[in-house]
Amino acid sequence: MPDSTRRLLRVMDTPALVLGRHLDLLAWNRMAEALLGSPGSHPSDRLNMLLLMFDDTLTGERSCPHWERQALDYIGMMRAAVATDPTHPRATAIVGELSIRSAEFRRLWARHDVRASVSGSKTFRIPEVGDIVLDWDTYPLPGRPGPVMLVFTVEPGSPDADRLQLLASLHATRSARADKHSVQKTSGSPLRTSACTPPPGSMGSR
Repeated sequence: MPDSTRRLLRVMDTPALVLGRHLDLLAWNRMAEALLGSPGSHPSDRLNMLLLMFDDTLTGERSCPHWERQALDYIGMMRAAVATDPTHPRATAIVGELSIRSAEFRRLWARHDVRASVSGSKTFRIPEVGDIVLDWDTYPLPGRPGPVMLVFTVEPGSPDADRLQLLASLHATRSARADKHSVQKTSGSPLRTSACTPPPGSMGSR
């Protein structure tokens, strides 16, 4: 990924992350880490939005009314990638693994939805600050085929904007405290993958 993209992430004051064409999480900024949790505690080959969403050991999210909608968004994006390169090893590995171990994935994959890019709104339920409603959009980045940047935005001056800033402040305080005590950043907050909060100790929480 170009250094210019990483610099762009650093200067953005809204949560943003970069996904590869097969939904691998490539990069994220501090605001995204405050909102979604720290990805650093997971092996790089497991940092994939579909693998995380359908990991039974990580989430209790499937009771969330928005879980299936978000899963379909990601599955649609994966189908768009598969359509352009059906035999790509990464796509084959992800779809093959999930098809074997997840009946839910098999059911949703069978719908054959294709989505080159998606947008919408999500409610993040975060105990420290309460519910935060954010809009989100995906933006293609340079490359052939290129990754996409997923950006969360909120209406300036709204209660949701205030809650997001409070969350960012809390995250910055925790990070500074961890740095002071030489705690590794991989011990950060659990990674949330959907709009629902998971059971204590789990890893997904959107």
